[in-house]
Formats: sequence, structure tokens, C-alpha cells
Amino acid sequence: MRAPGAYGREMRASGLLSELPEACPADHVCWVHDEHDPGFDAAVRQFLAGGAARGERLLVIGARAIAALDGDPAQLDAARLRADGALEVLGVDDAYAASEEFTVARQRAWYEAATHRARADGFTGLRVVAEMSALAADPRHADELARWEHVADEFMATDGGMSAMCTYRSDLPPAPLGAVAAAHPVVRANPRSVPFRVFFERDRVVLAGEVDAFDADRLAALLAATPAGARAVLDVGGLGFVGAAGLRVIARWAVELGGRGSSLELRGASSLLRRMWGLLALDDRAPVEFSPA
Repeated sequence: MRAPGAYGREMRASGLLSELPEACPADHVCWVHDEHDPGFDAAVRQFLAGGAARGERLLVIGARAIAALDGDPAQLDAARLRADGALEVLGVDDAYAASEEFTVARQRAWYEAATHRARADGFTGLRVVAEMSALAADPRHADELARWEHVADEFMATDGGMSAMCTYRSDLPPAPLGAVAAAHPVVRANPRSVPFRVFFERDRVVLAGEVDAFDADRLAALLAATPAGARAVLDVGGLGFVGAAGLRVIARWAVELGGRGSSLELRGASSLLRRMWGLLALDDRAPVEFSPA
């Protein structure tokens, strides 16, 4: 069972996991796999079966993910689900305009429309498996893809009606693979390739893991893409370590938020983090409110 979260919701599953969590409506999983990983097909079918049991429409994108449907029908009866209109498949180009301009705004509008259509057709939501390796490997799309994964996580976490498993090959270059993986609450990957994660709970952004100088630019890119209202809350209670470069990134984000009429609350900061914040004189440049976990 998952613990109840804000507004009566269950807390989202999060962490570096080797197995899929129990299916819930706001799941966002990054599953890093070897090209011939024998467990990949079963994981795809398990993720989809969880959505089918919840009455969600299923959408599978990309040839490798679609091929995983040809497995044990006792786990997932893909043929019946397709015949009933409960399972759809698409190529990457059809869903992500990989051969055209790929933008966060376009993808959000596309998935909002697909989720609305699923609900209008009587389903409880939309559950997606998407094989994204080709986009991550393309320098034209890699940075925007990482921003999209972050914005997509906010959409899912705020009751957008969508859940997703995003799959990536383990032989992708470390920089784009680490960038997209960091935007997921649940990651199945080598821990060294995903030192930290930035994801959403309904009332806050969560930063978990470890952030050193080598990871600062990646953190800055994700925070810059974070939607924020009149007040942003960054939960840092799950940080095991953050260096001076990471704290300066957070401070710069606070300044940017202030320029947009917003403010930043840092929730759950350790005494060491607060001490470092003071030693770096960040209060003078980026005043934030510290609050307990």
C-alpha cells in the first residue's frame, strides 16, 4: 500500500527500483534496458496490465515496445484489448513528430487531447508505454526531450489522468540518458547514471538523491522548466548530498522565480544544508523560506 498524500491522493511511488510498483494513476517510470533484455517484454506487459485492471486506455509507442505485446496472453491479452479499442499502438514519429519540430508545448497538447479522448470514450485515464531511445539519441531533440519528461511528470502528478513508462536503451550516451532519467520519480537504471531525481508531488517539487558539481547544469535545466505559480515549494528532505554548485543553482532559480513574481520555500532542509546556505551568503542574493518536512 502507498501512503495517503495531499488532497487524499496516494503518494506516488519513487526511488531507484528494480521492479515495477503497484499500478496507480500518476505513475511515471523510466525503465532503462539492454536491447535484448529478457525482462523488458514482461515489464511492459505488467505495466499495461495494471492500467487495464484500472479501466485505463492503453497506448504503446515505438517498435520495440510494440514487439513486447507479443507475449503471454494470460498476462496481457493484447489482441482482445486492441479489438475492443482499449489498446492502441503508434510509431514514434506519429506521437512525437520526431521528423519535425519537437516541442514541449506540442507534446503536452497532444497528450492532453489523447487523455481527454480516452476519458470521453469511457476509460478512467490513459496509460502509456513509449520507447524513446531514438529521440534521446538525436542531438536535435535530446534537450527538449528532457524538458518534456519534466513537464509531463507535472501533468501526471496533478491528476492529469495519464500515467507512463518511458523506456530507454542503456547504451545511449550518458548525458542524454541521465537527463531524461532524472525527470522521473521511479527509475530502473544503474544508480551511478542517475545520481538525483526531480519530480512532482501535487503540492511541491521533490529533489532526491545527490547533486555534485558535475550534475549542477542538469539540475538547472530541470528547475528552469518547472511550472511555478505564486509560490514554489522544493522538498529537499530526500537529498543525501548537495554541493555548493547545486545550492547556487537553487539560489539562481529562486532569483528567477522572484523576477516572475513567485517565491521559493525549501522544505525539509537538513541542518548542514542550511549551514552551507548561510556560509555561501545565499540569503543575501536569494532569500527563501525554510520549512520543516
